[in-house]
Amino acid sequence: MIHVESPPALFAFLATIVAIILGLARIPLLTGFFRYFPPLIWSYFVPMFCSSLGIIPSRSPLYDEFMLRTILPVVVVLLLIPSDTASIARLGGKALAMMLIGTAGIVAGAALSFGLFTAILPSGALPPDTWKGVASLSGSWIGGSPNLAAIAASVGLEPTLFGKMVVVDTICAYTWLGVLIALVGWQDRLDRFNRADSGLVRDLAGRLARRQAERARPIRMADFVAMIAVGFALSQICLAGGAGVAAAVRQAEELGGLMARLQLGQVMSAFGWGILLVTASSVALSFTPLRRLEDAGVSSIANGGLYLLLTTFGAQADLRLVGAEDLWLVAIAAVWLLMHIAVLAAGARLLRAPLFLLATASMANVGGTASAPVVAAAFHPSLAPVGLLMAILGGIIGTPVGLLIVANLCRWIAGA
Repeated sequence: MIHVESPPALFAFLATIVAIILGLARIPLLTGFFRYFPPLIWSYFVPMFCSSLGIIPSRSPLYDEFMLRTILPVVVVLLLIPSDTASIARLGGKALAMMLIGTAGIVAGAALSFGLFTAILPSGALPPDTWKGVASLSGSWIGGSPNLAAIAASVGLEPTLFGKMVVVDTICAYTWLGVLIALVGWQDRLDRFNRADSGLVRDLAGRLARRQAERARPIRMADFVAMIAVGFALSQICLAGGAGVAAAVRQAEELGGLMARLQLGQVMSAFGWGILLVTASSVALSFTPLRRLEDAGVSSIANGGLYLLLTTFGAQADLRLVGAEDLWLVAIAAVWLLMHIAVLAAGARLLRAPLFLLATASMANVGGTASAPVVAAAFHPSLAPVGLLMAILGGIIGTPVGLLIVANLCRWIAGA
């Protein structure tokens, strides 16, 4: 049997998987298949099957030292700098409200579902430090996989449990993705039931599509070098700053007072503080001329890095490590997702929001930048940019919310 072990060969193997998946997705005869089972799913599943079959390792320096701690911050920078933050603010009250209601549902669902199962299950039924897994999954469910990886690294999630949470994420998130796409045929009926007005959505989609078409241009060598320089330089500066913040927090905790009671040093690692600085700095730079890098397609470069990053998540989800007892993790996530859906449905009813906004807001939270445009385009082909913008908002707030709110809530529930 083939066995790929060395980091360079492993990177080549995973990059080839992504290239094959994206190539197959462009074949006209397979368009329908990949519409319901997008390439992102297979970027998880194929490496997961490969590691489960022993073709590639489930643990490698490539995953942690290079992809997680070096490439992940660069991907975050290149995804956020070109974000049209001003347009996000102009999406309208309903769109922003639905996005934030979905996020509130994720936060509440995390605490309630984890608290419920912690209370009813006997001691030892859940893996140790499950609270860290729930906190990490909350990052994925508020903006996507980069937040999952960032929070997992920040709270020190054990690699085996990380792999299990990736499997849980894949099962629940993509089951819900399929349900949302299946609801496309019901949108008119459900919109009439909610007395929703979809005119704002159509107007916004047209405006964004025209803007993108007017500004797009071929990438030049100078553009590519600038993307790499900005991504690596900003991420490394912020990671160094994060180490300084972590040291200052530890010193403050030693002095007692409020900082000692908050115990942020136990939740936030130096890497976590660095990711927060990366997020804040990238959003700030999105208001500068650097955001014009999107005219040359910087988000495509970033998404390419994201796909490669996702293959390493899948590779760590070795199914041989998942036992029957881990079904409780799936149960926690399923109840959690149902709570999120219930909160969003109530919000849509109250605000008379169209099903498009409910579905896109939900997947912008649960799926992130790769999946939200898929759901948006399934409802209206020209509205993929709306899904992307909403998911970018999730990407901006996901790591801070997951680290500062969900992680602390779950740690308190677990009594850690």
